[in-house]
Amino acid sequence: MSLSGYWILYPPEMTYSGDEMRIVILSGTAPPEPLAASRINWDLANYLALEGHTVWLISPKPSRPLGTKYPELKGIHIRRISDNFSHVYVNSFTCPGYNLFLRSYESLDFGIKSISYVNRKIRNYDLIYSSTWPFLCQLMTVILRKNKKIPLIMNIQDLYPESFFTKIKSKVLCSLFRPLYSIDKLVAQRSTHVTVVSESLRQVYLTRRKISDTKVSVIHNWQDSDEFVNLSASAEEIADRYGLNSIRGKFVFMYLGNLGPVAGVETLLHSFSVLDEPCSYLIIAGAGSAKEKCRLLARKLNITNVSFVEVPPDLRSVAELQSIADVLLLPINPGASNSSIPSKLIAYMFSKKPVITSADKDSETARAVSESGCGWITATNDSPEWKNVMKLTMNQSNSTLRRMGHAGFNYAIRQYSRSEGLKKVESLILRITKN
Repeated sequence: MSLSGYWILYPPEMTYSGDEMRIVILSGTAPPEPLAASRINWDLANYLALEGHTVWLISPKPSRPLGTKYPELKGIHIRRISDNFSHVYVNSFTCPGYNLFLRSYESLDFGIKSISYVNRKIRNYDLIYSSTWPFLCQLMTVILRKNKKIPLIMNIQDLYPESFFTKIKSKVLCSLFRPLYSIDKLVAQRSTHVTVVSESLRQVYLTRRKISDTKVSVIHNWQDSDEFVNLSASAEEIADRYGLNSIRGKFVFMYLGNLGPVAGVETLLHSFSVLDEPCSYLIIAGAGSAKEKCRLLARKLNITNVSFVEVPPDLRSVAELQSIADVLLLPINPGASNSSIPSKLIAYMFSKKPVITSADKDSETARAVSESGCGWITATNDSPEWKNVMKLTMNQSNSTLRRMGHAGFNYAIRQYSRSEGLKKVESLILRITKN
């Protein structure tokens, strides 16, 4: 995959407020990697640069998703994006595959090398905004940065170690990793301010971590809604592009996202295999370490009306492919969705399509689906329940499905639009630096 094509600045005219600053953004991922955090941090850096601030975006070299080929970048690599925007790749270890210990080392190494670069090369700056891997990277940032008087905003995307403990079943390992609570609390205490992506996550930092309520702000993740409206390609053209001619006249269910070991795609396949609806079709779109395993499972279950497709990482391609679905699927393992909104759900909502999710009833994901009226929440995450809800959606009228899709879109515009999110972050940065 080429690195070109990811460095186009947004078209609005540059406006200067008289409060121009020098801002360092530490990001665990950056374009051309297709992760949501990559786009969000790039949006922020680009927006701040257009507002007249000088910005350094510091990230590891691209490695995700697993198996993607990127040009080799040796040593520290710097790309000049505009007169006041530089993208710095540090030569840190990366682990795109799922491995607990290697991922921990990845976090540690990027934390050390990114803050070391700041200490050595960027001595005159006004603020650090850190949106990196949890724990070790964050800990290195708060401990190793030389100038402790410079404000540090720590962006928290998910609740750790709580989310981590839902993925491991060993009580012994959970006991060994108990100190992670103290590390997370220390990171929050040593940061000037903490931003979180949901109100429930904010409440955790106020109650369990004992952080002052004036020190924690909610700023939702965002998507660029413009990429989801006024699509130029027709449904037939999009289907032809991906070799999906057999979906014509079918009711299309779609999962689009990472195909990792905890994505829950196996549950969808088992559920769809017993749906027994000849006029239905399932599309699994994306890449990841579990993709081949899912292909083999589909063959084993003798599912003939299913397709696995690759989708380019740009948001417009995601929007186009999602537009040919009737219902979008969001499987979530129990306990894994309590504190944050998956970026996948935001993209689903902007596609104006109904959603089925297995999120916990008291989770942020379930709350967003329920409040917006954009979909259905399964009672459990097992195959029979998914099958029942899939069958229920197929019995809905087209007008009902359209109404639910538009409800999700309107909710997302109010809660997760890029323009509002960027303004909130800039306002917070200006307030903190002035104080």
